[in-house]
Amino acid sequence: MNLRDYKWSKNPRGMHKQGAPAPFRIENFTFAQMGWAKLVTDSAEYIEAVKSLNAKGCTPILRFFRARWCGLPAPEYWYDLCRQYVEAGCYWFEFYNEPNYEHEWATHDGAGRPFEVHWQNELGCIKPLMDNWLDWAERVIELGGYPAFPAMTETVKPNLATIHWLEVCVKYLRENHRARFKSVIANGLWCATHPYVLNHFYQEPTSGPASKARPHNQLNGSTDGWHFEYPYDPLQQKDDPGRTVYGGTELTPYGDPNGLVACGRVFQDLLKKYFRAGPVPVVGTEGGIYPIPAPDKVEQQDIRYPPYDRQAHGEATVAMFRWIVEKAPNWFWGVTLWIEEEYFYSGDVATPAILRLSGEPVLYKNVLGLNTSSTEREPSTSSGKQPTAGPVTGPGPLASGSPDYHWLILAPGLQADWFFQAANRYWQTFRPAVLADWNLIDTLPYSKTLAVTVLARSDTIEYMDKNVRDRWPNIYYDPIVCDTLDEMRSELDRRATYLNRFG
Repeated sequence: MNLRDYKWSKNPRGMHKQGAPAPFRIENFTFAQMGWAKLVTDSAEYIEAVKSLNAKGCTPILRFFRARWCGLPAPEYWYDLCRQYVEAGCYWFEFYNEPNYEHEWATHDGAGRPFEVHWQNELGCIKPLMDNWLDWAERVIELGGYPAFPAMTETVKPNLATIHWLEVCVKYLRENHRARFKSVIANGLWCATHPYVLNHFYQEPTSGPASKARPHNQLNGSTDGWHFEYPYDPLQQKDDPGRTVYGGTELTPYGDPNGLVACGRVFQDLLKKYFRAGPVPVVGTEGGIYPIPAPDKVEQQDIRYPPYDRQAHGEATVAMFRWIVEKAPNWFWGVTLWIEEEYFYSGDVATPAILRLSGEPVLYKNVLGLNTSSTEREPSTSSGKQPTAGPVTGPGPLASGSPDYHWLILAPGLQADWFFQAANRYWQTFRPAVLADWNLIDTLPYSKTLAVTVLARSDTIEYMDKNVRDRWPNIYYDPIVCDTLDEMRSELDRRATYLNRFG
């Protein structure tokens, strides 16, 4: 499936509706020009709301809800509800919520024993979660919908650590349901995240280094200089050099998922690592800059970043949606702000954020034409048996960490300006060796590891897969597929900006 095939408004602004018994008010989505509306139910109560939202250019997302439902199969009647919602014009669906959070699971197992919610509990947590989710995802696709990979809560608590949960879930699918999950990737998969940004954002001063921040009373959401790329922003990198969403420093042993696009980035990396697939769309279905400060109060969850008051919250929310359009990865498509009640009914007619958004022109996301499907090939022979692996030449496998070498290769047919214009900033940042002859991979000893970034068009990537990836299975293969020089430059510049060497 191509990213451009997904049906949505292209407007990243969103709002999470308050739950029952609050009535549906279409004006709470149209006043601030929302492009997403998150709804939660297990009934047909929002059928007419879906039609109204679509008529106003607002794309509905629906999560089927029951309390403490993680790991249990979807009730059969939910599929009939899904069919009704698809017929009404809702295509985006979620099942399960924050499975790495104890309160989403039953408190005891079937034998009455306390239930351990842990990423290492494969039989109790990961297996039922992924088995039942995959059954649901396949049926949603059959009904014409897009199934979401479950949103994790963003935490570094050891047994609940977001990064570990995401990896063991995707790895389990690779080891147990490889072909089925590949089909889901190719037919409408997306990833839901819950990016509660906290105060992990800032705006640069009008003069001075990018690692400095303006005071919160000088923020302007309509001007430039904003940073939402945490933990890759200059302020964080100055404070804790080398920190990534995976950790990478002594201060982050369980990763650091508390950024706007952090969990989405991990999921894309895992799709590439285990299925050589992606990207798929990512939507933050809860989150935003939270909590909203009470009048005359400030919030400062992380003392390394500036505090924010109610007015600054409004400016930063406007800036966040601008940043999603102008600077976020191409696969990150928006956030539904948590929650309608607090944005409209907390003592104000509407919070400063809503008032600012209502007067700010909507910016729309320009989605690149990238395919979600896996590029890996299933090994086969005419006899139907698995082929026997022969001796492997070249470098050894990369188990973790950084490779010993990083090479950049242009696929045949790309002119030199694809490097000098599109890849210049990427090369200045990471300094990979640039080669034209990939046969040199054979000269590396097995004791060394290698990552190869390949620049290719869609009409040459299969050739490179065959001649580089398949020939040297131990290398970390990093293909970048774009059909125009501008698209290639945009992707490589994004990597350089956020210090993401490999995606």
